[in-house]
Amino acid sequence: MLVLQSDVEMRGDTISEDEIMQVLSERLINIAEYRSLSNDAFGDETINAVRITQAIAAFERSLIVSDSPFDLYARGDENALTEQLIRGMDTFVQAGCAECHGGPMFSDFELHQLPVKENAKLVQLGVVDEGNEKRFRTPSLRNLSFTAPYMHKGTEATLRDAILFYDDIANPGNSEELANFNFDDVDSETLDAIEAFIHALSDDRFDKSIPQTVPSGLKPGGNI
Repeated sequence: MLVLQSDVEMRGDTISEDEIMQVLSERLINIAEYRSLSNDAFGDETINAVRITQAIAAFERSLIVSDSPFDLYARGDENALTEQLIRGMDTFVQAGCAECHGGPMFSDFELHQLPVKENAKLVQLGVVDEGNEKRFRTPSLRNLSFTAPYMHKGTEATLRDAILFYDDIANPGNSEELANFNFDDVDSETLDAIEAFIHALSDDRFDKSIPQTVPSGLKPGGNI
């Protein structure tokens, strides 16, 4: 629910934080199909902040998968990762990537500042880009195979591009983790191994389909 209330995530600045959940509830109640869906899920047509939160949480839980090749290897299946993948995993750790992308979700969930290049589409739209002056929470590396483009501005089109970004990284926020980062003189074979390992953190057993329509009438999907 906090994401819905945050002005820098989903709320924007036209509705106050105190009012947003009531406004959302009223908008959804006024759409007959959402009332019907609420009845199917909860047993009546009530739509409120609690129901909205429960519905979003149920959807997010449907995206959790735990049988990637890495997960199988971590649970004891020594054949789940090839020699290339193990080399990529070892290099990932040795290079310092795990300093921020560590733990079960491959994130320290901390805020960091990165010198990401301008997004040309934002420039064309006249959007003021202040991203490099702000810090962003370390994203999980889970299921990156399905979430291009990368970085907080969507400027790296492929996973390989995102990896190569760290070849010439600066450290504007004076982060201790980034100061210790060492990705120099890595050959293409090693880069292949790192990329393959990150793909091995993905498990495609979830619904990746994008609906043609939604009850609100908004256009599903997106293209950054």
